[in-house]
Amino acid sequence: MAAMTVEVTGPAPVQTAWQRYLYPENWADWAPHLTRVHASTGTIRPGTTGTVTALGVVPARFTVVSVDPGDFAWGWIVWVGPIRLELHHDLVALEDTTLARIRLTGPRLVLLAYRPLMRWAMRRLVSDR
Repeated sequence: MAAMTVEVTGPAPVQTAWQRYLYPENWADWAPHLTRVHASTGTIRPGTTGTVTALGVVPARFTVVSVDPGDFAWGWIVWVGPIRLELHHDLVALEDTTLARIRLTGPRLVLLAYRPLMRWAMRRLVSDR
């Protein structure tokens, strides 16, 4: 297992970015590599389960394991077949921007392949669109 962190900043207020995280049905709006999202709850909370489909062909099961609205942080575990990824997201309000950070743990090659997609999605998460 390997670990990596991806960080981006953008002009969206931290509350706006947090709202984008909270509602799985809207994830594909800012994470366009996700072409389908089905979740057991309307907002993320510990125990929320579901599936996401990446790039129209890669299905993955997920379980949300933590949500901390006070720290704008949440974590989930994603399974793509036998591959397990742990992802921890957090947001930090800076002076005029929001820092979005994700810490990923999983097989090194999978993380390296996924990093460009994560960076793209996170830039959209903190954009002012």
